[in-house]
Amino acid sequence: MGAALGIPEWLAGTLFVVGFLLIVGAVAWRNTARQIARTEAKRVSPTRDQFIAMMAPDVSGETACFLWDTAIEYLEPRLAPHPDDDLAKDLPIADEDWSIYWPDEYAEMKGFNASNLADWPDDWPPTLRNFGKWLDMSPKA
Repeated sequence: MGAALGIPEWLAGTLFVVGFLLIVGAVAWRNTARQIARTEAKRVSPTRDQFIAMMAPDVSGETACFLWDTAIEYLEPRLAPHPDDDLAKDLPIADEDWSIYWPDEYAEMKGFNASNLADWPDDWPPTLRNFGKWLDMSPKA
């Protein structure tokens, strides 16, 4: 490939890989921007206090604060979490972050092992509200 372009093979290979990575990055950025725009269009972004108040009927204040503080790190500055956001469809957060790392962080904060968390109810969609209710079903420290 490099000979056809009149450059060394290693440079041609490097340019190919860099170009490919730029294209993949641009597509990922575009998809994330579209996901954020869709989410913004269907609901208002609450403040921290509004989020905690909206979660209050179903989720403890401590768990609601944990979810806000954890989710906002991924969403700021363009979006704020909403209790009814579907973690898999509405927010640009990797599945392994909220399904693996968040429960571990919560369990560590509460002083128990994450393996002691209850099983996720099969009929619950993965919304922030349901995630908080599930975390609240955990063993108490």
